Amino acid sequence: MGEMFRHELVITDPEVLSVLGERTGLRFGYSSTDPDFSYSLSRAGDEQIAVSSVHVGGTISMWGDTEVFTVAHVQAARYDWRIRGETGNAAAGSSVLFRPEHPSLVVAQDVDVTMAHLPVDLVQATADTVYGTEAPVGFASSAPLSAQLGRYWSGLIRYGAGVRDSEAFAEPLVRAELARHLSVGLLECFPLLGDRQGRYLSMEAQSQRYRIAVQFFDDHAPEPVTVEDAARAAGTTTKALVRAFRANHPLGLTPGQYLRRARLDAAHRDLQAADPQAGDTVKAIAARWGFTHPGRFAQYYQQLYGTTPSRTLDR
Repeated sequence: MGEMFRHELVITDPEVLSVLGERTGLRFGYSSTDPDFSYSLSRAGDEQIAVSSVHVGGTISMWGDTEVFTVAHVQAARYDWRIRGETGNAAAGSSVLFRPEHPSLVVAQDVDVTMAHLPVDLVQATADTVYGTEAPVGFASSAPLSAQLGRYWSGLIRYGAGVRDSEAFAEPLVRAELARHLSVGLLECFPLLGDRQGRYLSMEAQSQRYRIAVQFFDDHAPEPVTVEDAARAAGTTTKALVRAFRANHPLGLTPGQYLRRARLDAAHRDLQAADPQAGDTVKAIAARWGFTHPGRFAQYYQQLYGTTPSRTLDR
């Protein structure tokens, strides 16, 4: 993940907004003749994820397109949109998707909007992982698939705004996890082009591969098994198994990382049960579980358990 940024600003001249848009990937022009016009922005993120909250006082017209996928969740007195001939109204707390190379026009009044901005390559990579396919991502509509999924997105973006405003947002892992949640939410809440049933069958196949591989690793961790062995047990390729783990493991671990963690867990239990007075050593226990480099084993162990293996052994 790239460096984090935070922007807070207030604008009363709508012509200045075009310059701001160029910096944020929103290639929009703006116009307002309302004497009470005002615009305030709170935005934070990095090169993979950004979440913005905007308040517009008065009326404004906006036209243009975007370099990234941008989903706007809107509360407004008026928010009429037209995107490539499709029209809608998002004033009553609904959401609208703005897509690259899809010219858009919005006429709005007294708006509060929360937006997620997601790069095309991130959404594509997420789709490849989640669905196990490499079809280019495209959406059939700018409106959510259903009212229920629209409400789900509303809750998701509120959660995202809360994370953005927390101290934890400074952590790259937190931003990466939020980017993944929002990307998956985008793919599931808005109508993708292509065979939806086929995508769900692919998701189920990935879930089954993941479950079989996890059981294989858990059963055979003491043995000299490899990721390729687990892929064969699951009836798939190594590349497909990596995708299955990325899509299904809560922490997005790869198969190799999962196997290493399973062996670290086993070594941890052995260290807790060991007796240094009887000659048990960290080196011997680490080697028993396939860790031939003591320094690297200690590094992995401390990252996972917050202490050194020697301290665990000596307790």
